[in-house]
Amino acid sequence: MSQEKVDRYKKEKANRQKIMRREKWMLRLEITVAAVVLVLLIGWFSLAVYKNTQAEKASNQTAETTVLDVTEIQSFLSEVTSGDSEAEEE
Repeated sequence: MSQEKVDRYKKEKANRQKIMRREKWMLRLEITVAAVVLVLLIGWFSLAVYKNTQAEKASNQTAETTVLDVTEIQSFLSEVTSGDSEAEEE
């Protein structure tokens, strides 16, 4: 029994560099895949928000016109100017 454990330990020790290299490679691969998925999700979300705001802008682009009636102002100004010219004549 003890000899089996020693043999197994020697076998693991001989392959330790290979095992460690494989584990590092798998860790890097997992991190890379997670980063790519995260970037894709952020990009998709940003694009969806951008398209939504553009659609809202397009639907809300109605031309607003404001009409201002200036006849009262013109009549007041004409009265004031005619009143000033009458005061100057006197």
